[in-house]
Amino acid sequence: MLALSALEGVTVHGHVPDLAPAMDSMRLAVAPLRYGAGVKGKVNLSMAHGQPVVATACAVEGMHLQDGVDVLVADEAQAFADAVVRLYEDEALWSRLSASGLDNVTRHFSLDAARETVRRVFF
Repeated sequence: MLALSALEGVTVHGHVPDLAPAMDSMRLAVAPLRYGAGVKGKVNLSMAHGQPVVATACAVEGMHLQDGVDVLVADEAQAFADAVVRLYEDEALWSRLSASGLDNVTRHFSLDAARETVRRVFF
């Protein structure tokens, strides 16, 4: 972390007691996960704040996300970096993925979505 903080343009914040202001000030999120299972909280949290996400295939598994529609997906280092730059610079793509991510969270992971699932399962 110290080595990263020495790089130009990189700020290591350490503990952040309230994530909302930090999340709202960031342009996009990256989720370069190599392994994991189920819903990835970091991806949903970013999308819930309107941040478009660049992720690996592993990071979007089981989350109802489509490459180029809700997120950008890349598994190789250069493709991942290219996707981050593309998303950062392309305002139309940024806006489209931001809106789609918010919609995905609402449709699949909101309290209303959870209530509907409980109703279907138990009633």
